[in-house]
Amino acid sequence: MVSQPARKMHPHQIDVTDEDARRLIATQFPQWAGERLERVPSYGTTNAMFRLGADKVVRLPFIPGDGVGVPVEAAILERLDGALTVPIPRVLATGRGDDGYPFPWSVLSWVPGEMPVPERLADPVGLARDLVDLLARLRALPTGGVRRAQRSGPLAPLAGEVHETIGELEGEFDTDAIRRLWDDALAAPEWQGDPVWLHADLLPSNLLVDARGRLAGVLDWAAAGVGDPSCELLAAWNVFPAGARGLFRELLVERLGVDDAMWRRGRGWAVSQAVLALPYYRDTNPGMVEMATRALRALEQESVG
Repeated sequence: MVSQPARKMHPHQIDVTDEDARRLIATQFPQWAGERLERVPSYGTTNAMFRLGADKVVRLPFIPGDGVGVPVEAAILERLDGALTVPIPRVLATGRGDDGYPFPWSVLSWVPGEMPVPERLADPVGLARDLVDLLARLRALPTGGVRRAQRSGPLAPLAGEVHETIGELEGEFDTDAIRRLWDDALAAPEWQGDPVWLHADLLPSNLLVDARGRLAGVLDWAAAGVGDPSCELLAAWNVFPAGARGLFRELLVERLGVDDAMWRRGRGWAVSQAVLALPYYRDTNPGMVEMATRALRALEQESVG
């Protein structure tokens, strides 16, 4: 992982210090005040994270409005507790802002593991199977009363912004190829099925693997909800090298009936995420830039169809 960027990523981002985290823990959850607190290096774009003791992580949002995500994610995690076979964080406590820090915040259980890197996967076949198992289990969960996921509907609302931003990458990537993929995704038939449970942000920074290379945890459920499952295909171009990507697709077809239209829409989600992230975080979050660059390199090698 990379260190928290020194420069602010967002115009209204606030500073979150180690002292803020220590004070909030001491005043609101004094039972943990004596435990070691250490800032966690992260690709994160909305939260400062601190490891608390051996088994907890403190998440402190640093942009206005993102504090709304704390109770939303807490409700999602509580609903999913025990429903999945792969570890996810458990909600241990939710805190409130004070005079020195303005937003709601959370304490979650620590999930051990390492972020997967496509070029260094110890078991890409096993990881592909694990991710498909996760998606199959999510699809089987009841959806009543669950909110829409952040990436849950058509790609069309992003069309203009993505087209414009692709132009900003001219000279760095094969923008003609990337634009063809994006246009093809926009032309794909929309999802006609019932909404299903989604994580909606299956990037390497939200996944953990163990020493064998198998899926060991799934983090950051703040974007989760229900909708079109094509957004889960982000993982194809962000997590897997080319050979394993083909196996991942085969497993998706076999287990979940993923058709060509869903693959095309999923590829569109991968294009939009990487295209919009790279220029936005270019000077402030090298981890996000590295991840977006890797995805775009994988995408520019693809052909439509």
